Amino acid sequence: MDLHRLTLRAIGPYASEYSVDFAALGASGVFLLEGPTGSGKSTIIDAIVFALYGGLAGSSSSDDRLHSHHAAPSVEPFVELVFETPAGIHRIRRTPAWERPKARGTGTTRVNQSVSLVRLATPEASDGEPVSTRAQEVGLEIRRIIGLSKEQFLQTIVLPQGEFAKFLGATGEERRLVLQSLFGTEIYDRTTEELVVRRRAARESVAVAERAVAEALAALRGAAGDDDVDADGARAATEAFERDAAASVARRDAARAARDAAEAHRAAQSRLAASLTRRAELLERQRALSDAAAGIDDSRLRLDRGRRAAGVLAPAAAVEAASAAHERQRAALERVADEHPDIASVPLADLIELRDTAVAAAERFGALAAVEAGLPARRDELARARERLAASRRDADEAEEALGGRRAARVELAEEAAAAATAAGLVEASRSAVHEATVVAEAVRRVERLRTAADEAALRAGEAAGRARDAVEAEAALRQRRITGMAGELALALVDGEPCAVCGATSHPAPARLVDDHPSLDDVAAAESRRGAAEAALAEARDEASGHATRLEEAASALPPGETAETAAARLESARGEVARAEAAEREHARLQGLVAAHDAETARLSEQTQEARVGLATEAARLEGVAAAVEEAASTVALVLEREPDGTTVESLVERAGLERDAAARVVDARRALERAADDERVRRAELSEALESAGFDGAAEAAAAVVPPGDLQALEEAVNRHDRETAVVAEGLAAPEVAELTGDEDVDLDGATARAEAAAEAASSAADQAAVAVDRAERSLRALAAFDAALDAERAVGAETLAVVRMADVASASGPENRSGVTLGTYVLLRRFDDVVAAANARLGTMSSGRYQLEASERETSSRARKTGLALAIRDNATDTTRDPKSFSGGETFYASLSLALGLADVVQAEAGGIALGTLFVDEGFGTLDPETLDAVMSELGRLSAGGRVVGIVSHVEDLKQRIADRIEVRRRADGSSVLTSTAGV
Repeated sequence: MDLHRLTLRAIGPYASEYSVDFAALGASGVFLLEGPTGSGKSTIIDAIVFALYGGLAGSSSSDDRLHSHHAAPSVEPFVELVFETPAGIHRIRRTPAWERPKARGTGTTRVNQSVSLVRLATPEASDGEPVSTRAQEVGLEIRRIIGLSKEQFLQTIVLPQGEFAKFLGATGEERRLVLQSLFGTEIYDRTTEELVVRRRAARESVAVAERAVAEALAALRGAAGDDDVDADGARAATEAFERDAAASVARRDAARAARDAAEAHRAAQSRLAASLTRRAELLERQRALSDAAAGIDDSRLRLDRGRRAAGVLAPAAAVEAASAAHERQRAALERVADEHPDIASVPLADLIELRDTAVAAAERFGALAAVEAGLPARRDELARARERLAASRRDADEAEEALGGRRAARVELAEEAAAAATAAGLVEASRSAVHEATVVAEAVRRVERLRTAADEAALRAGEAAGRARDAVEAEAALRQRRITGMAGELALALVDGEPCAVCGATSHPAPARLVDDHPSLDDVAAAESRRGAAEAALAEARDEASGHATRLEEAASALPPGETAETAAARLESARGEVARAEAAEREHARLQGLVAAHDAETARLSEQTQEARVGLATEAARLEGVAAAVEEAASTVALVLEREPDGTTVESLVERAGLERDAAARVVDARRALERAADDERVRRAELSEALESAGFDGAAEAAAAVVPPGDLQALEEAVNRHDRETAVVAEGLAAPEVAELTGDEDVDLDGATARAEAAAEAASSAADQAAVAVDRAERSLRALAAFDAALDAERAVGAETLAVVRMADVASASGPENRSGVTLGTYVLLRRFDDVVAAANARLGTMSSGRYQLEASERETSSRARKTGLALAIRDNATDTTRDPKSFSGGETFYASLSLALGLADVVQAEAGGIALGTLFVDEGFGTLDPETLDAVMSELGRLSAGGRVVGIVSHVEDLKQRIADRIEVRRRADGSSVLTSTAGV
């Protein structure tokens, strides 16, 4: 994996947007990421890890520190990384969650984390093929493209400050967790756990099978009734039970056959006795029927005549009723003729015509009478409607005159609104002017503040320069005094007889005297420290003054020429006045527009009302003309009807006269028709009576009346005849039945003896059945128990065979059986082999960095642990002393290069384990300050070999010596406000 370009904005201490060209930095193989502690060097690594995996490098780091607190609240933070793998060139852009100011009002709105992944044709391409914008899909794609998880990435590409040293001094269990996450060996632990679970289940299955065998043997003994029966004698006992059961079943079947024969004989005797008894009863009933036959025949004849006479009674009664009705209608007609003698003799057809004519006249004159009665009211209503119509026409004329006056008023309102609109059109321009004036005024105030801060910083720098000069002069004076008084200091060490360290003389006749204020080395060191502190304070003050001066220059260059606080304030006040006037005009324009709209709406409403009134007037006039015509037509019709009538006659009197004529004709017609219907009904009823007499066989109504039988007697005769007929049929049927017809009455019956023999046979059969049931049940239970016992034995053997392999595999994998003598679990065994590879790869570099002195050794268990179980311990072999040491006994520098070797070896093995992934870039974060010059040379040589092999090594450090060694670098500098700036230097 090669990094091409990293771009970030508003991330950590970086408020602005910065870009790092890793392709240019990696040309020489090694580059330096340097800057003061806490300035933001590790933020670069955090940005790379966040872009790829959505999290930070440190295990305890919080994503909340990503969004820069130095950037403006509205600036969107983001990290963009262009990288290349064998899967292609990709650009990933990710924004952390941040609080954005609301578009309206106060407060903030939370913006969630977002991500986009694009495939590029070249690293410099701006557009490409979108892959995904969903966080989950991007995470899967990054894992596929890079081939490493975040944990593997941190162990192979990014080695965070202090993280890789933990692995060197970790316990075996801690290393197991790290290696397990890197190499993905959890599958082996899960396999072991699954085997242990299956072993537990297998052992439980064996125990269940053994319990099943014991239970089956106990059931077999219970079925046999012998607690001493074992597996060998069970089959013989079962076979004996089967033979006893077969013999018992044979005896039971024979007894059942004898019982069935005796029962059949008893039933035959019982049926014979019953048949003889029924035969005697039927013969007795037959004799009684013969004695009553003569009387039944007389009743049968009387019943027949009575039934036929009953059919004649109704027609005879109907004839009498029809004759009486005929006479009543004849009398009614005579009474009507007496009331209307003038039309009584008129033929029926003419009479009907006279009635219909009177009906039509009554209807015609009745409608016309209503018209005649309503004429006065209709004429009055017509006159009033004509008066209302005239008044409405006058109102419509007045409304049209009012509409003409509204047009002039509308023109005046429209002119005022147009004038206000012209003034309101300057609102946006005025507001823009206010905004520009506000910006300029704020810029002027910022320049004033920056000028004050720059003057104060320059004053502090001058004061710091004076203090630095004083400190330098004080140190120089102190050193000069020490040099001047050095003779006295040397003289203190002279001893007579011993050579002088300066001239070699052994005699010292006049040694120099040490003055009282002669400075000591501690005094000189303290002065040197004060001088260094003063110079550092001077450098910091000058940096601060330079920063203030730069910001002042930038702010001043953004102002218009000659701009002052007074001119800016005047311009702002003028612009605000223009805005106020334009906004007032805008409000006036809105008010006038509302007045115009209301005026137009009222005009439209009045015009609409006037039009509707005109249409209504025309409609009403037309309606009144129609009403007047209808009234005149009705009056003409009434006059036409009465022109042949005597004076004073009214239509109402004509209606009354027609009604009288109609009622008289109708009464005569109805009476004549009723008489005709009564005569016809009498003829029909007499014909029906003649037909009924003929059908019943009677010569006349009198003969039929004599044959009539009262209803109660008729029913009694019918029941007696039917009862005799039913009894005769039942007796005949019973005597004809086979079981009765074949008897003679001389047969012998022994029912008591047959019953006694059947009961004895049933008792013997029941006893035999009980004995057979006991024998069969014992035999069946024995057979079932024997089968269950055999099945339990087979199941026990099968379970034992099936579980043997599982138990052995679980014992080996979990190191809990004798087969695994080393006591290493399957997961630990796999990690041990990977750990051996890591140690071998690390020793190849540790030998170079330690000049052959140290070598890593994998140990079976921790030196301080008494645990029996083998782990992943680590020891240091010191070839100089031929001893083995604990890694925790290393010094800071030794710990650094030993853990670095281990981390590089771990990276190589992870790379190979991940399928030979090409890891083009490696970051090493801090630790170089603990190395002496020789060890630093060895470490840099080893890192140089890494870069010679095609890898790019980025060193994160603030060690001064590295700045002299490495030309390509990323420099991070902290500003006075706490933010940082980033610059890149490559190829110099």
